[in-house]
Amino acid sequence: MIKKCVPYLLIFVLFLGCREAIEPDSIEFLDVLVVESTITNELKHQEVKLSRTYRIDSDEPIIENNATVWIQDSQNNSYSFTQNNEGIYLSNVPFQAMENMSYTLFITTQDGKQYHSEVVNLTAVSEITNLYAELESNNQNEDGIQVFIDSDNSSGIAEYFRYEYEETYKVIAPNYFTADLNLTNFRNVQGSIHYDREITLREQEERVCYTTKKSEGIIQTSTTELDENTLVRFPIRFIPIDDAAIRERYSILVRQYVQSLEAYTFYKTVDDLGIVGSVLSQVQPGYVLGNIISENESEKVVGYFEASTVSSERIYFDYGSFDLDKPPYENECYILTLDYTDIFTNDGDWHERNILYQFITVDNYKLYSDPGQGTIYEITNPECGDCTSISSNIRPEFWED
Repeated sequence: MIKKCVPYLLIFVLFLGCREAIEPDSIEFLDVLVVESTITNELKHQEVKLSRTYRIDSDEPIIENNATVWIQDSQNNSYSFTQNNEGIYLSNVPFQAMENMSYTLFITTQDGKQYHSEVVNLTAVSEITNLYAELESNNQNEDGIQVFIDSDNSSGIAEYFRYEYEETYKVIAPNYFTADLNLTNFRNVQGSIHYDREITLREQEERVCYTTKKSEGIIQTSTTELDENTLVRFPIRFIPIDDAAIRERYSILVRQYVQSLEAYTFYKTVDDLGIVGSVLSQVQPGYVLGNIISENESEKVVGYFEASTVSSERIYFDYGSFDLDKPPYENECYILTLDYTDIFTNDGDWHERNILYQFITVDNYKLYSDPGQGTIYEITNPECGDCTSISSNIRPEFWED
């Protein structure tokens, strides 16, 4: 999916269906609209993403705000879209792309410029028949877990496929403790710092979290050069055996989009240009002509609108499913022992009372063990004592243990 707008364009045009590379003949930055939308046969709030190109020396995508967006079908039904807090335009009502219907995307930007897509039709239906993982070695002889899909299309006409995945994995803080050390009432008394120390039970879940990441780049394949219209062991995701994602429990959801030849060619052209990270990313080396048309003379616009059938499957596993050693935690963990009564540096050690205050109040270190009523405290870095510092403590609705 297009996750960022294009920062820099080398100006040349590749027409859909063209098989020969065209060398760029000039370099120029263009401020143009970037459009991405794939409506599906799922009944849901469909999405349209609008952004603008930005220069390579900028690291912030530019969202196209306050546009008027709608999709019209061949029966004159119109679906309006409203921008949400993340800048994505969502349909006001759920709808699904239907067989034997055609769809056109219309856009009017806040400065009055108008755009529309070519007419698109819903693609044929194809289902993922199997999603599974096996222990494999990749092309770099690195051992890991390879996620594959099978898809049997022998009875259908689907031939072009694009894939996205969303992986979610459990994170358990290895140095978690049930209480926090709170430091308050900081004061300086005749050059000596003092503060109150209080141990309180933690009020929220900070031991178990869940990290979710979406796929980047373009994953595509076609069955046109195969003897049968069937995909077997098509690789989706490779996970090294020492990846922390499989340390506790890992889940991957794979979505298969059936594409038209035109949509497949657009995405493949972008991929062949060497784009990494997203369809239109920070290393975009060319202007690729999609199916979005500007009604403003010869103005260029980047992107594609398609209507695709989609199939999805989810699996779960962890390192134990493959008799592997437990991978290391995703962050290096530290345990520091500090004494509140230590206020000297001439012993070659830290001024531990100062360091304790710094680590707890500024660096968000966490209590590692219960010190009782003493003055010695064991603390750990936040990534290892509080999973919410690197992940989310909200358990996904789909999650299964």
